[in-house]
Amino acid sequence: MTVTEKELTLRAAQAENGKVAPSRVTTATAQSLDMTPAVEVPAAAEEWRKGYEKVLVAKVEKYLAAMDERRMQAQGNGQELGEVTVNNYVGLDVLSFSPIQAINLPPYEPSRIIAGGEDAVILALVFINPAVDVANGFAIPATVQLGGREIRIRFEQLNLTTVSNGPDFTVQGVLPSPAPSLLFVAFPFTAPNPGVNPALIEANVTVDIVDPAQPWAAFATHHVSLDADPAFLGIPPQPPQLLHNIPLRYMTYSQ
Repeated sequence: MTVTEKELTLRAAQAENGKVAPSRVTTATAQSLDMTPAVEVPAAAEEWRKGYEKVLVAKVEKYLAAMDERRMQAQGNGQELGEVTVNNYVGLDVLSFSPIQAINLPPYEPSRIIAGGEDAVILALVFINPAVDVANGFAIPATVQLGGREIRIRFEQLNLTTVSNGPDFTVQGVLPSPAPSLLFVAFPFTAPNPGVNPALIEANVTVDIVDPAQPWAAFATHHVSLDADPAFLGIPPQPPQLLHNIPLRYMTYSQ
């Protein structure tokens, strides 16, 4: 039996009416956890994030349901809990999104080409695994292990045109206990005026736990390219897509 997103939506509605237990997937933003420095996220960008959050929660719920199902099958076969049921358990990871900027009709469309002086937002999503996987050493899920720990998320930028560093941005704070499954971090910025030549910027996102002797760290090997590429000289159009081991880059230019 698999859990569809339609069933998850129904389950969420039932939870609101007190018929079923609430979701095990918790979400938070850097702002809601009072992480520093505090940043102001434009309302339209926050509205977009909330819409995308619903999709992500459904995906994590489906993952948890699959984990539960495999454990139940293992127990039904007379196997002990903790047999190999899931490979490559990921306790902590981070995903980045290409820039979103204010464009009329509709507002806050994706854009990787930004004029100097225009505002944009880059989002990062930190995933902390709420699932139990005894076989891979997680009898206590990552969300419980990281509760109360101090987390640091850094946006590292490199101007490839001038081969210069920054501007960089660091968000830091203590996670609640248990930690949220999904943590959104926003990096609002104003694109600098590059002068005569356009500037190509590469943005990388890292996350680590600051507490001593805590071997938790990750960097974004995947990013979501939110804008679509049109067809060009026989090359078919490309819809928004998840890219792996391809740097998140955007360009600034002078108007």
